[in-house]
Amino acid sequence: MPTISSPYTRRDGANKGVPREDMPFHHFYAEKPKLKFKSPRKRANILFQEINQEAVQRDRDAKPELFDVPFRPGDAIEFTKVVSGGVNSDKVEKQRGVVLGIRKRGLGTMVTIRDVVFGTVIERDVPMHSPLVKDVKVLEENFVKKGKKIKRAKLYYLRDRKDEMCRVSKW
Repeated sequence: MPTISSPYTRRDGANKGVPREDMPFHHFYAEKPKLKFKSPRKRANILFQEINQEAVQRDRDAKPELFDVPFRPGDAIEFTKVVSGGVNSDKVEKQRGVVLGIRKRGLGTMVTIRDVVFGTVIERDVPMHSPLVKDVKVLEENFVKKGKKIKRAKLYYLRDRKDEMCRVSKW
C-alpha cells in the first residue's frame, strides 16, 4: 500500500484532478482577471474629483492676480471683492484682515481673516474660487509677531487674545 503524502492524492497513485490552467478560481492565476463592471460609486467619485481638479486649474490660470500671491497665516492681507451688481460690476469693496488660516479643499478653498473695525471684531471666510473675489494684496508679512516667523498653520488662538492684535483697518 502506498504512503499518503497529502490528503488530496488518491491511494491508487492516479491523480485525476483538473489542471491549474482550467481551474475557474482567479487566485490560481498570476494576475487577477479584470472585472467586467467597476463599482459605479467609485467611478463617480473619481470623475467628480477629476472635474474638480480641472475647474481649479482653469480658475488658477484665469486669475493669476489672486492665486500667485504668496501669503501665510499671520500676514495682513486685503481682498478686493464685488459688493453688488454681479460679477462684471464696478462696485468693489476692500476687506482687510489678518489671515487666521487657509482651508485648501479644491473649489471650496477658503481663507479665514480677522479684523477689528470700530471696536467690533469681524471674522470672515473668503472663498478663493468665488467669481466675486477680484484680487488679493499682502499688506504686511508676519503682522501678528512683527518680524518673527509664525510656525502654526491655524492661528485660532488669536480669538482669545486682545482684539488689538488683529487690527489692520485704520478706523
